[in-house]
Amino acid sequence: MKKLLAVLVLISIAILVIAQDVEFTASAPNVVAEGEQFRLVYKLNARPKSFDPPTFDNFYVLAGPSTSSSSSIQIVNGQMTQTYEFTYTYIVEASKEGKYTIDPATAKVNGSEHKSNPITIEVLKGSSGQYASPSQRQNEDTSQPQAKAESNQNDIFVSIDFDKSTVYRGEPILATISIYTRQNISGFEDVKFPSFTGFWSQEVETPNNVHFQRVNIDGRIYNMGVLKKYLLFPQRSGEIKIDPFEIVVLTQERSGRAQSIFDDFFGAYQTVRQRLTSKSKTIKVKALPPNAPASFTGAVGNYNIEANLDKPEVKTNEAVNLKIRVAGSGNLRLIDAPKVNFPSGFEVFDTKVTNNINTTQKGATGSKVFDIVAIPRAPGKFDLGEIEFSYFNPMQKKYITIKSKPLSIAVEADGSEPSNVPMAGFGREDIRFIGQDIRFIKTDDFALQKRFSYLVSSAKYKLIIVLQLVLFAIAFYIISRQRALMSNLALVRTRKANKMAKRRLKLALQFLRANNAEQFHDELLRALWGYVSDKLSIPVANLSSDSAKETLSERGIRIDDIDEFLRIISICEYARYAPKGEQSQMADLYDSSIELIAKFEEVLKSSK
Repeated sequence: MKKLLAVLVLISIAILVIAQDVEFTASAPNVVAEGEQFRLVYKLNARPKSFDPPTFDNFYVLAGPSTSSSSSIQIVNGQMTQTYEFTYTYIVEASKEGKYTIDPATAKVNGSEHKSNPITIEVLKGSSGQYASPSQRQNEDTSQPQAKAESNQNDIFVSIDFDKSTVYRGEPILATISIYTRQNISGFEDVKFPSFTGFWSQEVETPNNVHFQRVNIDGRIYNMGVLKKYLLFPQRSGEIKIDPFEIVVLTQERSGRAQSIFDDFFGAYQTVRQRLTSKSKTIKVKALPPNAPASFTGAVGNYNIEANLDKPEVKTNEAVNLKIRVAGSGNLRLIDAPKVNFPSGFEVFDTKVTNNINTTQKGATGSKVFDIVAIPRAPGKFDLGEIEFSYFNPMQKKYITIKSKPLSIAVEADGSEPSNVPMAGFGREDIRFIGQDIRFIKTDDFALQKRFSYLVSSAKYKLIIVLQLVLFAIAFYIISRQRALMSNLALVRTRKANKMAKRRLKLALQFLRANNAEQFHDELLRALWGYVSDKLSIPVANLSSDSAKETLSERGIRIDDIDEFLRIISICEYARYAPKGEQSQMADLYDSSIELIAKFEEVLKSSK
C-alpha cells in the first residue's frame, strides 16, 4: 500500500511538472562600463533536456555556465503545488563601447523547444567610479527607466520627472521622484515632498524598499531608485511651478588612508550627510476649450455611462432607485453627478456616491456610481428621457457627449390619496374644494372676546402678573449667585472636598472587602491627599508632608491630628510597594482615616 501511494505521488508530481507553463527568462544589467564584469543569468521553471546558449559577440565569457536547481512541493487542503527553478549563470566582460543585443538562448523541455527573451546591453566607454553596493545589486531592476533624468555631474542627485510637460486642465500627469547615485547609500533623513500647489494629487503605490537600476546619464553610469510616484490633476490653467523636493542622504565614504592591514581588509568608512534638492520644474496647463456642453461637469479623460432604474413600475409613496454608473479613465474622483430632470411630482433625496477607482502610474481607472433615491407622490406614467454626460477628451482635443438608454417609470396609485387632492401639473383653475373644510374669519363680536376683555381688566390678572415678576426676580438672583459660585473653582473644590473624600473612601472600602491591599492603599492615599488639596486650595503637585503640615497648622488643626494624618500617608505609601498586609490592619487605617477627615472637616468648616 505504501509503495502504491509513493508511486501515485510521483505520478502526480510528474503531471504537474508537465502541465505547468514553461517560463524561460534572461537577465543582466542594462548598462555596464567597458571592461566591467557582470552576470548573465538564464532561469527555467522546469528541468531542461538540453540548453543551447547564444553567441556572445562583443563580450568575453570569463566563466560559466554554472548551474543550480531548486524545487519545492506544497499540499494545502488537498491541493498540491510544485515549483521548480533551474539556472545557468555566466560571468561576462564587456569588450568595447556600444549598444549590443544578445540573442535568445534555447532550451528543450518535455520535447518542446523554448526561447528566452533577448537582452540589450549598453556599454559605456571610460565610465568609472563607484556603483551600487552588493546589496543594491541584488535588487537591481533590468528594465529601462520610464522618464529621463536631468543631467548632473555630481555623484548623487535627486530629480522630479514628469511624463508630460504640457497638459489640459484636469488631464492627469505622472510625477516620479527619483534619486541617482554613484555612491553607497545607507539611509535617508528629513524628507520633504513637494506640496503640488495647484494640483489635486493622488499617491501611486510604490515598494517600501527602494530598488535600484542602472541608467546612463550623459555617458556616466548611475544607480537610479524611485522614491515616490504621484498622479497629478491640474486645477487651474497657466504655468504652475512645482516646488523642489528635498532630502538628507546618508552615504558611506572611506575615511582617509588605511592605517593598517586590517583597515585594507575590513575597510575604514564614515557616514556623510548630504542635503539634496531637486531643480524646480514648471508645468504648462492649457485651459479647456470654450462652449462646453450643458451636461459637462468637469470630466476629463475617456468615459462611458450606464443608467438603470431598479424597477420600472412602482406605487405612489414607494421609493425608486436610479443608479448611474460612469466608468473609464481620467479625473474620476473629481467629476460630479450627471443632471437628472425628475418630474415635479417626485421627492428626490441626496445622491449617494460610490467610488471604485484604481490609481496606477498609467492613470486613474475604474468607475463612479451615483445612487439617487426618489419617491413619486402622484400616479401616472413618467418619462425621464436619456441621461446625458459630457467629457473632454485630451487625445481628440474636443468635448464628447454620451447618453444612456431612455428611462421611464409607471406609477400606480396606492389608494391612500383622496379623489379631491390636486395632482402635480394641474392648473389653479382645475382645483375644486368639496365640503366645509375651511372656516372663515369672524369679524363681529363673540362671547370669547368679551370674556378675555373682562379677565385682562380684573384685579386677579394684575396680581398674577406681579407675582410672576417677583418669582422671576428671585429665580434670576439664585441663578446668578450659583453661576458666580461655580465660576470660583477654588470655592467649588473646597465645598465638595468632603463629598469627594467620602466617595473615594467608599471605593477604598470595596477594595478592603475584596482584600486588594494595593488598590486599597492607593485609593486611601488619594482620599486623604485629595481632601487636603481641595479643602486648602493647594494643587496636588505642590503638596508635600512639610507643606501640608504647615498649612494645616495655620488653619487650626491640632498637632496630634496632623501627625496622625502624616502617619497614615506614610503607611499607605509604603504599603503600595510592600508585601501584602493583613486585612485587620487595613481596617484600622480605614477607620482612622474616616475619623481624621471628620475632625478636619469640623475645624476647617468653623474656621471660614
